[in-house]
Amino acid sequence: MELRKCKKQCEPERIMRRKKKVDYFAYLPDDILFNILILLPAELLRYKFKYVCRRWFNIITNRILFDQASLIIQRPTGEREHVYGTRLVDINEGKFNLRMKEQYLDIPCRGRIRSWCNELLLITDPFKLGALYVFNLVTKEGSTLPPCSSYCSGHVGCKCGLGLAFDKFKGAYKVVHVFLGPNSIQCEILVLKCELLSFKCLKWKKINGPSYIGQRHYFWDDPISVEGRFFHWDVHSAKYIVSMDIVKERFRQTRLPEYGNSLMSNAYFFVEMGGLLSLLIPVSGTQVDVWILKDFQRTVWEKLQCIKSLSYVPSKIYPGRIHPVPIASLKNGSIIIFRKTGSDLGLFAYYLKCNHMAKLEIGIEANERCLVQSTAFGFEQV
Repeated sequence: MELRKCKKQCEPERIMRRKKKVDYFAYLPDDILFNILILLPAELLRYKFKYVCRRWFNIITNRILFDQASLIIQRPTGEREHVYGTRLVDINEGKFNLRMKEQYLDIPCRGRIRSWCNELLLITDPFKLGALYVFNLVTKEGSTLPPCSSYCSGHVGCKCGLGLAFDKFKGAYKVVHVFLGPNSIQCEILVLKCELLSFKCLKWKKINGPSYIGQRHYFWDDPISVEGRFFHWDVHSAKYIVSMDIVKERFRQTRLPEYGNSLMSNAYFFVEMGGLLSLLIPVSGTQVDVWILKDFQRTVWEKLQCIKSLSYVPSKIYPGRIHPVPIASLKNGSIIIFRKTGSDLGLFAYYLKCNHMAKLEIGIEANERCLVQSTAFGFEQV
């Protein structure tokens, strides 16, 4: 009798244990979890499993997809407009060469993509002047953002700059809008804390704009994003750039390396390399110096190396000849992706270790735009 009574008392506990879901992956060491995830297809890792939790995101981003770069190539809005006019290009470093995969994106809003952070795209709506649209590449959901300042004139041309970043301390994405106000450069921020479909109820918050604007008195463009948190603007100054910490929501002046009279305003390029801001300075027709910002808070620059096999490119648009433009790098910083114009139009990979440049088998036209993904660490999926 006592045995039966004990069984009856234990039955509810057994039922509760069966109903309770146990996350067995949480008990696995990182090395074992890494060995399991690396066997899965790259597209599943990038668009599905990468966003399961923070732990999976860090393992997949830092250890599995660390040797890749992701680009979006987009045609100008209104030209040969098609729902499949935007391409996603993944570039991976193999044992002997680079592997590339292209796929067309089905995005409901066919406007200009202004920023790309993690899985979210920030797009200007071509059918509504001044409207902004956020699209999630994973869930395929999108939402229109509330109207921004009336001084912007509809996000047309270079009259304003837009950026999308992630604040890991608030656990929210932020849209940064920099524009020319009545008397100065102004800035406003929209915090995306709620669900994607309810963004319309949010309100923009005005903050102090940058006080150092170089030669950017009448126009502003989109920033270079580093780690999905720091924004940097080229203000056509030979002494500094304008930077912004999205978490602190403050602008600052970031000094450039000392180059004497050889550093001319707007004679350099920016690209993110290995989670750091990289500065490429053309020294001559065949040499480019590569610097990296090792410490953002203390403004510590370090010269990485000299690239001596680059050459000028003939240009039909600009007089004379121009340098290839860096647009991205692999996350491990081993390869820089350059874009050439003119007669040698295309994308090229420069291998920093062996000082070799090779053309990539990726078709790109002169009027197409390239957008690079910025990855923020410690995020929560929207």
